[in-house]
Amino acid sequence: MRSAHPALRHVILMCPAMNLIDASALESLEAIADRLRAAGVGFHLSEVKGPVMDALKRSDFFEHFKGQVFLSQFEAVRVLASGTEAGAPATASLPLSPARHGLTQPVRRVS
Repeated sequence: MRSAHPALRHVILMCPAMNLIDASALESLEAIADRLRAAGVGFHLSEVKGPVMDALKRSDFFEHFKGQVFLSQFEAVRVLASGTEAGAPATASLPLSPARHGLTQPVRRVS
């Protein structure tokens, strides 16, 4: 994956259409996270609904998950593009150029 898109640094999975997550979906999510981590790409979640977050917390998902969970897709892109940690304000002087930060692929909703 990294060789096909060397500038790719982060993948953000938007989750607003997910109302629940079962064991099969959880395994798939963990496999995606593992493959991206092995390729040197960050994997993050945004807009996760309460019941889904509760299910993820009950599992061991967050023991292995290295990414961040964001309340909104906008916040995810803002934080990852600016290089700041979650919860920290972005530097006002830092331009939010998606291409500069490896966010060149169009955002696609998967429902």
